[in-house]
Amino acid sequence: MDALLDVRDLRLHYQTSKGIVQAVDGLNFTLARNEAMALIGDSGCGKSSLAKALLRLLPRNIHTYSGEVWLNGQDVMKLKEERFRQEIRWVKIALVAQAAMNALNPVVKVGDQVSEPLIVHFGVDKAEAYDRAAEVFRMVGVPVDFLNRYAFELSGGMRQRAILAMALATNPEVIVMDEPTSALDVLTQANIMNVFKQVKQEFGTSFILITHDIATSSELADKVAVMYAGQIVEISDAERFFHEPLHPYSHKLMASVPKLRETEQPEHIPGQAPSLFSPPEGCRFADRCPHRFDRCAEEPPMAEPVVGRHAKCWLHW
Repeated sequence: MDALLDVRDLRLHYQTSKGIVQAVDGLNFTLARNEAMALIGDSGCGKSSLAKALLRLLPRNIHTYSGEVWLNGQDVMKLKEERFRQEIRWVKIALVAQAAMNALNPVVKVGDQVSEPLIVHFGVDKAEAYDRAAEVFRMVGVPVDFLNRYAFELSGGMRQRAILAMALATNPEVIVMDEPTSALDVLTQANIMNVFKQVKQEFGTSFILITHDIATSSELADKVAVMYAGQIVEISDAERFFHEPLHPYSHKLMASVPKLRETEQPEHIPGQAPSLFSPPEGCRFADRCPHRFDRCAEEPPMAEPVVGRHAKCWLHW
């Protein structure tokens, strides 16, 4: 598949009163056209910070922001902020934010918010922008008359669909989705995932799905990246990953998921994740790993024990 997004040694560290938080620490991955990558991992590992780094939605307390983000052969990290805002953010890369109610302005009609990116980035008039907003509303299964409603008048599922419509309005090549089905009931989650699959199939859109929900991610993902303590520790095609993960953390993560047709009880991962203020030298999962040995005191490079599958673990060297 043709590579669309190529991220190289991406770092995003925050300066706080307690020290430097190494939220994103040297990430490397690629995303092909019409490909969906699920990014999974426990809370606080840096998944949402990766979304911020890709779209440059950065807070003021940045200590380090570096690396390369190649989109269609162009390193967009080299673009000045104004050009990035005009040409990349919400034009080529869009975001479906976590907690849709908080992402929508409660005192502005939903239609105005969905049509705004078209007016700002493409200079279309309001009537044309509203026509496009109505089109994407129909696409994601929201009644067109909801354009004239406020966010608090929509259910959680409808708000999430409205956020997706806002991301789709400019027809971006990549959509980053941060916990798009959190706090939704199971039926609504299934409906939202069906919308994502339809968009991917009809428009060839590429997705990065940031989630805790491994079962949900398996519905959409072509590829899985596992993040732990600010680093990606495994990247694999979804089919092989869900049957046989490579990294010890991935094994533990999959073993913690309840399974309907199996008698084994879900396992827990002993210990706790290291602090991102001062992550340990060597393998960051070593203190919790049942396979730890002397070489784990050194940081392992990413290995490729099987073609197309990568794991940051000495067991595969």
